[in-house]
Amino acid sequence: MCCITAFFSYLILKVNWSKRFLRTNAFGAMIPITFGVAPAFGLCMVMVVAHPVALYAAVLILGFSFVGYFDDVYGTSAYRGIRGHLSALRNGVVTSGLVKLVASPLMAGIFSMSLYGFQNWLAYLTVIMIAASSNAFNLLDLRPGRSQGFAVITLLILLPFVPPSIALGSILVLFITIIPDARAKVMMGDSGAIAIGAAVALVVVASSNIWLAVLYTLVTVTLNLVAEKYSLGKLISQNIVLNKIDRLLGRRF
Repeated sequence: MCCITAFFSYLILKVNWSKRFLRTNAFGAMIPITFGVAPAFGLCMVMVVAHPVALYAAVLILGFSFVGYFDDVYGTSAYRGIRGHLSALRNGVVTSGLVKLVASPLMAGIFSMSLYGFQNWLAYLTVIMIAASSNAFNLLDLRPGRSQGFAVITLLILLPFVPPSIALGSILVLFITIIPDARAKVMMGDSGAIAIGAAVALVVVASSNIWLAVLYTLVTVTLNLVAEKYSLGKLISQNIVLNKIDRLLGRRF
């Protein structure tokens, strides 16, 4: 599983991508924008091997990665955040970001209803948790290695409360794919960030711990609300502990 992920990552680095799939990073280099399919693919394999509802979990991650890939390739920076995409819709513009914002909770809803049914309140909690988690890690993906690094830290915190096989498998995949991301050789993009966020939420689902699910949902929803008013990057840089951790995760200015 880890060898396949590493080989897939290597292929992405070596392919001669067209300009559509390249972006200029903060350091002036043209790099692949959709490297995130590598960690998404690795996490999908982890779900197949270790998750209690393997097929549903794997398909969910692939679905999240696909809509993220669509936004990476066809999206624009003219509209940012939920308000920006809704503002564009009021002007008659359907953005790829809006498609992502609609498709993500829809896929999470299909997964949750299939797992718990329509009459179980856990289904609705799970929808919110997966959607909030995926967007939270996407919001963190503004610096090399940040989203994957904080995902590893989150999984290490969750490790005593969740099935170790799925948590450790996910950590191994992220350790492999974070290397080129941290070195600013690639951009992970939404194809990776939202899939990683969904995967972390799926690890919580695998624990069958209701209180853990409630707590994780509250944390991720809070991050999303805070990000609507403040820059998470600035909040991280202004906190001594978080800033030191962040600088260990990847290349910074």
